[in-house]
Amino acid sequence: MPRTLRILLLILTVYILQTVIMPRFTMLPIQPDLLLAVLVWLTADGDRYLGFCVGSIMGLIMDAMVGILPFLYLLAYPIMGYGAARLTPAITRRLPLPKGKRRRLLEFLYRYVPIITAIAMASLYEFALMVYRYLNGVDMTLAVFGRMTAYVFYSAIAAFLGRFLVRFVITAGRDRNRKSNNALQA
Repeated sequence: MPRTLRILLLILTVYILQTVIMPRFTMLPIQPDLLLAVLVWLTADGDRYLGFCVGSIMGLIMDAMVGILPFLYLLAYPIMGYGAARLTPAITRRLPLPKGKRRRLLEFLYRYVPIITAIAMASLYEFALMVYRYLNGVDMTLAVFGRMTAYVFYSAIAAFLGRFLVRFVITAGRDRNRKSNNALQA
């Protein structure tokens, strides 16, 4: 199956999970943003074009089906996809090479830099929503900041779990192809 088709199926599957199953796992009237988690892991290699395109598709689907504010998701997800594709390699370049006493810690950080990126993108999204609420005259109380913090934390957990989902879908069929190619060559 081509990679593009696998990515589209992954987006649709995660969208269904986000809108049908995740509302049952709400905490403090928020739910994790699985679409953001998948978006960050798909763009972890720094492919800005993929990040923008996948973000646009996600935003278009969310605006068509959920549509709380017109064009909110259509603007937010492509920006988050492009930003995640730029931020993940930038953070990785600034980490020192994993050697010496701190080798295990640095290897762990290299492996989970996209989670840091997901925290940054979720914070950006919540900050934009907070500005929108403020401009509409909603009082900014401590509860709003608590909700923002909980959303970012919950999205980081979703990003940690999203790693396994993206890896499973993107690498599906590779071992089977290698085995069949080796059998043909023998």
